[in-house]
Amino acid sequence: MNSANLMQTSRRGKHAAALTWYSYKMFRPISILIIFATLVTPAFAWIDTGHMVVTEIARRELNELAKHRIETLIAIGGSEKTNDFVTASCWADDFKTAENGPWHYINIHFRNDDQPVTNKALEQNVIWAIEKFSKEINDPFLDNARKADALRFLLHFVGDVHQPMHSVACDNEAHPDGDRGGNDFTFEPFELAGFTVKNLHFLWDIGGGLYGKTDRPLVASNNIGTLATQLINENPRSSFLAINNQKPVDWAEESFKLARGIAYDLPTTKKPSDAYLKTAQYVSSRRITIAGYRLADLLNRLLGQ
Repeated sequence: MNSANLMQTSRRGKHAAALTWYSYKMFRPISILIIFATLVTPAFAWIDTGHMVVTEIARRELNELAKHRIETLIAIGGSEKTNDFVTASCWADDFKTAENGPWHYINIHFRNDDQPVTNKALEQNVIWAIEKFSKEINDPFLDNARKADALRFLLHFVGDVHQPMHSVACDNEAHPDGDRGGNDFTFEPFELAGFTVKNLHFLWDIGGGLYGKTDRPLVASNNIGTLATQLINENPRSSFLAINNQKPVDWAEESFKLARGIAYDLPTTKKPSDAYLKTAQYVSSRRITIAGYRLADLLNRLLGQ
């Protein structure tokens, strides 16, 4: 994957090109303005809420054999807050360490100043991790406890790789080693969706304000199912041209293009405009939905045959 070949356009041109690419590459051409006019604003996210919506979408598309094998594995290990298929998607964040932290992302480096890109992504990254745990889950030499953890990692990492800011790093004079997926791209703090937003990465973790907090363990009145239903209705499988792509490297490249072309298309320090937030909400809703579909396809292939 060569980031130098990805969006070589002007700042404004990158935004337009990326959204056009997303419109035609990822789903059938439809009016962006119509979608914005009809978009409602409940709470999802790549914080706990978003990961659980991804797995809830996937759960509905699992075949019976995959469901049975998943239930068996999820019952092994985990924690009180991650003791079912949906909440297990948050386990990797709950037990993040110095070793496995880099598995949540891949820093595909780029620059906006026409200087050459010299930084490279770490070898152990989210693409590497998805491939690693896809193999481990069916490894006959591993016990079920290891396979259960492999499953929990997969549930989380498939969601992570679809978050645009988990596949990018912007290099510049202030941050010659990269801005850590927008964590160092800071704003004057502002309130959004019940959170205080201080940087670009977290802004996209909450889907540009589309998503809010969901406590775990889930209570009976949780809205994860309702949110998943809404996203499925708004974004059916047939609306994604790349739905059958099962290559994690391509998932990361999709995210990188969206990050470089759309997420970074704003000035620093100031609160993003309403138009920018609507774009972030729209892109986020699409990425979470396709992540759920692709996760189901991956699990059906690994555990449902």
